[in-house]
Amino acid sequence: MSAGRARADALRMLRVLARCGVLLAGTLSASLPLAETDAIAALQPAEDEFHFVVLGDSQFHDPTTFNRMIDDVRLLQPAFVIQVGDMVEGYVAGLDEMESQWVRFRRQIAPLAPTVFLPVPGNHDLYDTERHATAEFEQIYKRIWGDLYYNFRYRNAEFFVLNTDGVHSESRIDTAQLTWLTEGLARSRAEHLFVFMHRPPSSLEQAEELHALLRRYPVRNVFYGHHHHYHFVERDGIGYVMTNAAADGAFSQDETGSFDHFLMVSVRDSTTRFAVVRADALEAPGIVHPSDNYDLFEISRALAPKNVDLTASVSGWKMLIPLENPSDRELTLYLSCRSEDERWQFSPRRIPPVTLQPGEHRSLTLEVGFAHNRRPESQPYCEIRLPFATWNGGWFDHRQRVTGNYSER
Repeated sequence: MSAGRARADALRMLRVLARCGVLLAGTLSASLPLAETDAIAALQPAEDEFHFVVLGDSQFHDPTTFNRMIDDVRLLQPAFVIQVGDMVEGYVAGLDEMESQWVRFRRQIAPLAPTVFLPVPGNHDLYDTERHATAEFEQIYKRIWGDLYYNFRYRNAEFFVLNTDGVHSESRIDTAQLTWLTEGLARSRAEHLFVFMHRPPSSLEQAEELHALLRRYPVRNVFYGHHHHYHFVERDGIGYVMTNAAADGAFSQDETGSFDHFLMVSVRDSTTRFAVVRADALEAPGIVHPSDNYDLFEISRALAPKNVDLTASVSGWKMLIPLENPSDRELTLYLSCRSEDERWQFSPRRIPPVTLQPGEHRSLTLEVGFAHNRRPESQPYCEIRLPFATWNGGWFDHRQRVTGNYSER
């Protein structure tokens, strides 16, 4: 019997014994739990596994958000990035102005390198001030990006990029392009087919003809933009997905899909998935420095107790708050004191800022009391506000509360 067969038989026996409640002392001491053993044995590398990103409209509407989104995508290192049109504002009269917009856009996406960026033409990318596509703007686009429609194969998937805004074929896919798409889909032997365009397929003149064509083949998703929001609808097994990167929307409510985002599409052998990633959802690895966490942890533990006992005095009570700085940084504390029913009185009413040097201990003493006819039903407390400087230059307020333990005498 081979060693592999013997190990498999032993594992099966152990599973039977475990189900029967039998414990063999020492048998599993050097082994992983059975569930983990099974999971590790099941690990198999996918023959085809990759992910890519889909960006929606940008148009310079919110370039700062779009720039941050590009930096987010850069962190993910996808196989490639596809943007479904309306990359620039367009609608200009002169060729030079259109050229300058493309220069600006290419600067925006430069951080993606070496990840390949693949464009889809949109109306803003091809239209002049009369809101019609022009041959001159098409030539600029083709010189910068290449063909207005194209396809490519990557791993076990094939991708078809369409132009819904060509000269004399606005809001439609022209006959030559539709023939090309039909032949390409019929010829493809890819396991997954993806289609990209700018305008929503349902808004095109030949919407039903196009849907009937796509459903004859293993088209997984159709991605598009134009209306500046996110939505997803499945029809006859095809996922139709509208996306928007950072272009202005008609609404501001998240519930209507009016939020800045991109799509992360994952392919693993026979399965495909996509996720909606909101803008600014990703952070670079160095976003938190260890000292920020550990310094604040030690400070919060030692800075002040949560509770102190009040001691009797001639005028009422004394509230003594011990303070300690366990860190290597100078701390400045701001204290304000009150009670929930506002009946406790504090002296001094205003407490000057307290500066603690590294390793310093200090005590702060307050006189507390209340008027004879305003007996409180609460405890006095002081809130400590500590402006905390992070390693990367940011600031936030850390707050702690010290409560005085009061009982009637």
